[in-house]
Amino acid sequence: MKIRRRAHHHNVIPTASMADIAMLLLIFFLSTTFFKAREALQVKLLGATTGESFRKEEAIRVWVGPHGEVAFNDAAVPMDLVGSVLAEKLAANPKLFIALYADARVPYATVARVLDEVERAHAPRVTLTTELRGSR
Repeated sequence: MKIRRRAHHHNVIPTASMADIAMLLLIFFLSTTFFKAREALQVKLLGATTGESFRKEEAIRVWVGPHGEVAFNDAAVPMDLVGSVLAEKLAANPKLFIALYADARVPYATVARVLDEVERAHAPRVTLTTELRGSR
């Protein structure tokens, strides 16, 4: 007499490659995520109802803080060196333009001093950035 074996089927989800899949997903999402760059200074911009936008990659962002401190993109710069540092950056890439982010609380004399330094650097294009507010 021939004895038939019963086949025992176990329903098991293979988890051996789960760690590999999780790692690949983690790498994918980290490589495709945009991280907001840290701003050099906390600046409260003036408001405007109209204006044009620009690509931040094409600009040197000059921040003027509420206490008169100046920073380029993410590095603090003394007021006396603003013109020379800008001239060096523009010599390396003349297509860049200057985007001035001045705090609404800073005295205009400080903004005028920064603009004088920008003029001393012979910057061909300068924009004063504002925060878009609701239209009238």
